[in-house]
Amino acid sequence: MERQVLLVIDMQNDFVDPRGALSFPQAREIAPFIRDKVKGALEGGKEVIFTLDTHAPDDAEFKKFPPHCLEGSWGQELIPELREVVGEVGEPRVRFLKKNRYSAFYNTPLDQWLGTAPGSPDPRPALVEVVGVCTNICVFFTVEELANRDVPVKVYRQGVASFDPEAHRFALEQMAKVLGAEIV
Repeated sequence: MERQVLLVIDMQNDFVDPRGALSFPQAREIAPFIRDKVKGALEGGKEVIFTLDTHAPDDAEFKKFPPHCLEGSWGQELIPELREVVGEVGEPRVRFLKKNRYSAFYNTPLDQWLGTAPGSPDPRPALVEVVGVCTNICVFFTVEELANRDVPVKVYRQGVASFDPEAHRFALEQMAKVLGAEIV
C-alpha cells in the first residue's frame, strides 16, 4: 500500500473549545468530521500527524493575535475528542508536531517525517489529506508548502474552518486553482 498521511492542523483547545483564547464556532462544527477522519485513517493503516501551535510567552505572533497555545498550557492541548480516538497509538503511526509559525514546515521536522527532505529515510507519501484550522492561515500555508514539494494534497471542505467566512472561501479556491489541491 502506498503511504498516505492525514495531517490535522491545530485542533487545539485555544481554537476549538468555547473557553479558548481564539476559539470560534466553526472550529467546533468540524470537530466531529475530523474525529471520524482520524478514526478511519488509523483503522485503515494510515499515519496521522497532528500539528500543535505552540508559543512562548514573548512570541512575536502576539503582536498580531492575542496570546494563545502557550507551551504546556491547557489551550495548547489537542482537543479531548481527538485525544480519545488516538488513545495509545504511538509513533510512527501518530505523531505530534509542535510549530510556532503558520506553515507546519517552518523550523520543524515535517520534511523528514514526510520523506520530502534530502536523505530522509521515509518514503514520500502518495497523498496527504488535510483538515483543521484556520483554512486561510495555517491550513493554507501548509498546503502551499506541500504543493512546493510536489506532494499530492486533498483538503476536506467539511474538515476545515476559519473565523473569517470570506477568507475561508478564498483560501479553498486558491488551494484548488493555484496550488492544485483536490478540494472535496
